[in-house]
Amino acid sequence: MEHLGTKELETERLILIKFALNDAQNMFNNWASDDEVTKYLTWPTHKDINVTLNILEQWLQNYVKMDNYSWAIVLKEINEPIGSIAIVKQSDELKMVHVGYCI
Repeated sequence: MEHLGTKELETERLILIKFALNDAQNMFNNWASDDEVTKYLTWPTHKDINVTLNILEQWLQNYVKMDNYSWAIVLKEINEPIGSIAIVKQSDELKMVHVGYCI
């Protein structure tokens, strides 16, 4: 598989874009601090904005890797991230990926 990294994708209602540090407040408010949203995720609910900032800093560093796929889900109607979607596991040998998302 030829990896292209996280590229912007757009539909009629959504834009999938790379995260930026200034997405921290929306991420924290819209999903990362919500116990119901994070119930089945691999990471715990964020108890304060600093946790969200630390996670985003890690994610931003991973964008240099061409096999990294992690997007902010932006609802065009309000122009802010409402969730995230990422390739959480991939196997080039099997030509298979696992996608995780939260909204």
